[in-house]
Amino acid sequence: MSDESAEKPIKVIIADDSGTVRKFIEKALLATGRNFNITMAENGKDAVENLSRQSFDIAFLDINMPQLNGVEVMAAIHVMGSKTFAVSMSDGLAEDAEKKLKSFGAYDFLTKPFSASQVRHVVEVFETINIPFDVLVVDDSATVRRIVKKVLERSIFKLNIVEAEDGDAAIKRVSEKAYRVIFTDFNMPNMTGLELAERLAGMTRASDVILMSTEYNTTLDQAAERVKAKAFLRKPFYPEDVDSILHHLFGLRHSHFSKQVRMFAMT
Repeated sequence: MSDESAEKPIKVIIADDSGTVRKFIEKALLATGRNFNITMAENGKDAVENLSRQSFDIAFLDINMPQLNGVEVMAAIHVMGSKTFAVSMSDGLAEDAEKKLKSFGAYDFLTKPFSASQVRHVVEVFETINIPFDVLVVDDSATVRRIVKKVLERSIFKLNIVEAEDGDAAIKRVSEKAYRVIFTDFNMPNMTGLELAERLAGMTRASDVILMSTEYNTTLDQAAERVKAKAFLRKPFYPEDVDSILHHLFGLRHSHFSKQVRMFAMT
């Protein structure tokens, strides 16, 4: 992270009708040592008014608030097209509210009472997903590369995406520049995804390799693990599948709303 981005305050809105909860979250945030610009809202209406006037990086939204509840505030964030990293809070979560919060783009749900470490984790996840990193997409089909790129672009993580048309091109790209993650097709001419993963494992610029394929079986799974691939994405896959894998790779706890994707070869 650059010095400029490190110095820039993280803008947070805490919306809860309990002053005790608002103060607790504020104290937990400040204890992380980051630079915050914190706005308080005592109800949902105040929260929406603040959100409509300025952008916020992180929002802590109580579900049960007067005037407008947390689900309605989350709906407003969705309608405004805001990129706010939103976390909802309550002592319980009804199934209908959960579906709505997830559809409106809420990242996580904290069950009250929660700890200062859970607040700190929200900040850590926010920082991690906002650090751009380079990924390489390897597939002999230009159409598939285009589709995979569109899926990756919809991830909550900031990905700088580069393409390679086959294994040889991928090796050349990696020899010129380091890539944090490489998504490679399993079935390619001249050099399969397994062979590419094995070659990459021996390079000094090691990357986490994710294999992609329309087929899946135990033999394939075991072979992928032998060449130190980190996961297997079965086509077609979606942004939430990618997000789940990247949470694993970065050691981040999965959110309440996240999809779980099977991993292997993880240390």
